[in-house]
Amino acid sequence: MTSAPASLFGLTGRGVLAEGSVADVVVFDPDAIDSGDAELVADLPGGSARLTATSSGIRRVLVNGEPVVIDGELTGATPGTLLRSGVHTETVTAR
Repeated sequence: MTSAPASLFGLTGRGVLAEGSVADVVVFDPDAIDSGDAELVADLPGGSARLTATSSGIRRVLVNGEPVVIDGELTGATPGTLLRSGVHTETVTAR
């Protein structure tokens, strides 16, 4: 479910649960997983808008193996990193 999109975007070391790969994992309750209605919010730079929605049924989210969501609540941890073309991808390095 995640290896094909990671490969499509050229992401290296992502999309699989394997030793040496980045461990981003979502644990959810299949009987409770759902999303709220989509809402347009203008909170991007320059007042640009984006769609967002709440979620339910998410039990845990781990980023780089560290919990960022436990029982649907944010932990405050921010272990992620910005992905850069040519560094974290199999694409041409941006100039």
